[in-house]
Amino acid sequence: MAGRNDAAIAAALQAVAQDVGQQPNVGAGANDGVRMLETFLRKHPPTFKGRYDPDGAQTWLEEVERIFKVMQCSEVQKVRFGTHMLAEEADDWWVSVLAILENGGGVVTWAVFRREFLNRYFPEDVRGKKDIEFLELKQGDMSVTEYAAKFVELAKFYPHYTAETAEFSKCIKFENGLRAEIKWAIGYQKIRQFSDLVSSCRIYEEDTKAHYKVMNERRGKSQQSHPKPYSAPADKGKQRLNDERRPRKKDTLLEKRVFHKPLIEF
Repeated sequence: MAGRNDAAIAAALQAVAQDVGQQPNVGAGANDGVRMLETFLRKHPPTFKGRYDPDGAQTWLEEVERIFKVMQCSEVQKVRFGTHMLAEEADDWWVSVLAILENGGGVVTWAVFRREFLNRYFPEDVRGKKDIEFLELKQGDMSVTEYAAKFVELAKFYPHYTAETAEFSKCIKFENGLRAEIKWAIGYQKIRQFSDLVSSCRIYEEDTKAHYKVMNERRGKSQQSHPKPYSAPADKGKQRLNDERRPRKKDTLLEKRVFHKPLIEF
């Protein structure tokens, strides 16, 4: 795997270097661009091949943008580096879209690419399904940690949270989806910071589980230290029946006397 990655990086850098070498008035800025691309590729950005894969498209976009957060990339570099990781159908799509955008005279920034990319690979009907899934989300059998992770994953697709009301709205929605016993224990506190609310629910859930575990262990030990009231062995009735059927000693002697009485001759 490492060999293939190194080979891909070397090929990409060679292609960029050739492209730069063919341009007039190449200066230090071009060399900086090559170094930036090398840094980007060393972080192993994923490749997206296109086709219908909404979740894969969203994951790819998040991974590439996560790399951009630790790099000082310009808008132009973001577009070049990000689209460099498109392959097959996705690459063909971008080549055609880029030509249309450039012919229109607009500046192709990362925000423009992001908009076009999501319209193509994460269409409106998929976003609508994510909205519905988020609105119907309940904790159910999930732990608080699992519920919070699913909540955050779906909340980013919900467009109706504003910066001013996001924390309050998220807390109300999260609280309403909790299991009844957790909601009853936490709701009266009216926690309106999402991270604090999740932490309080998680701690309550863990403490409750620990409490019931201790109670069950104590109950088990109590049952072991107090044996059940005496009960006759299961085979005692069978033994009594066998004793009743067995001939008594006195009867046996009588039978012997009767059957072994000497004969009297006449």
